[in-house]
Amino acid sequence: QQEQQQQQQEEQPQKPEDAQEEAPQLVAAPAESSSETDTPSEKKQGSSQASSSSRAVPAAPPTSRKFEKVPIFVVEDHHEVLTFLYRCLGSKHLPLHGNRIVHFDSHPDMCIPKHMPATYVFNKDDLLDSISIENWLMPTVFAGHVQRIVWIKPPWSDQIPKGKYAFHVGEFEGSIRTDSTLEYFVSEGCYQPEEKLENKKRLELEVCSVDEYAVAEDSDLAEGYILDIDLDYFSTHNPFLKIYDRVQLYEKLKEIFVSPELADDTENDLAKLQQVARDREEKLEFLESIFLYLEEVGNLKHFLVDYQQEISEEYAGLLEKVTALVRILKREYKEEEIDWSMIYDAGCTCDVTDLPHHESSREEIVRMVQQLEGFLRQLPSPPVVITVSRSSEDDYTPAEQVEMIQEMVLGALTKCLRAELDTPILYYKDQELNL
Repeated sequence: QQEQQQQQQEEQPQKPEDAQEEAPQLVAAPAESSSETDTPSEKKQGSSQASSSSRAVPAAPPTSRKFEKVPIFVVEDHHEVLTFLYRCLGSKHLPLHGNRIVHFDSHPDMCIPKHMPATYVFNKDDLLDSISIENWLMPTVFAGHVQRIVWIKPPWSDQIPKGKYAFHVGEFEGSIRTDSTLEYFVSEGCYQPEEKLENKKRLELEVCSVDEYAVAEDSDLAEGYILDIDLDYFSTHNPFLKIYDRVQLYEKLKEIFVSPELADDTENDLAKLQQVARDREEKLEFLESIFLYLEEVGNLKHFLVDYQQEISEEYAGLLEKVTALVRILKREYKEEEIDWSMIYDAGCTCDVTDLPHHESSREEIVRMVQQLEGFLRQLPSPPVVITVSRSSEDDYTPAEQVEMIQEMVLGALTKCLRAELDTPILYYKDQELNL
């Protein structure tokens, strides 16, 4: 009787593949190991051009499933696209490793979540709870899900210079770090030399304008790619310019947060670069402790007593500047109106290069959408998936323009991809995520 029951169980039909859409616990891609055949040009950090002798990026493994039509996933906050992308990883419409992203955005979105344990990238729920709009891309690189990013930026964005870059993203003391010497990463205190990175993955990054990107000649895209569009690509604000403007807060934060040494030419002096990155990280941590204290206590009278550490002359000067800022703010605003945590976040955006700020005219937006159409017509193959971020609630995309831009962009996608395109999933309107 037991043998008959076992035979009946074995004859039961398997659960259909379509039912297995939720992403599983993700596993790490194989870490890149150093090879004796590596050329010196491969070892050099921060090269503005990927060396012709660099190792070719391996092709992404083929996906086991294919969408009948290309899905479009529309979110409000950009990091929410990972909810959709992880679903596609779990359903095997995207390969687990080696994906490519073509990223239209006014911002790189490549900051590194410094306080997030590196292991969170292998647990979907932990990761989604820990990332934000500015740092959602690099964890996917460390996890091995993404191996190449093409950032197509508008004319007013200059956080990363145009060029082709090859560098590593790995683990250092339990956190994600990179060996890129770009000021964008150094200013976050996220630089570590390659030899100190564990479980490192190689990333190829191309930064260009839409006209400069030779998309028709990019045979790599034929292997499959993600098309990602932030609507702030077409028109963008720096929302921090407006906060507490009666005291010109943003300019005062620059005096506190910007580190002049970041502008120095340290790219070829890796020892100095490592020291600059370490100093920058420690400075940001000290400033964070000040603003967290303000958030909790409301003043800095006993900060040094409670801090319980001796501080340098430089840090004493920083504390004095923040104390003066507190006095100025409290003269103009009620205490309940002051959000110290938000002020710290605003300060962290004060680098050698500011966040872009350019509200486009309707004519500019129309012209940029036409450029997008030209790009779409040259694609060697349709994308596997398309993600769109509105970015309007936090005032990066101007609220009065976002609906117009979204309508134009979705219209351009429909016009150029036509039959290959599925009906957009408006996730920001709580539409159900069905693949």
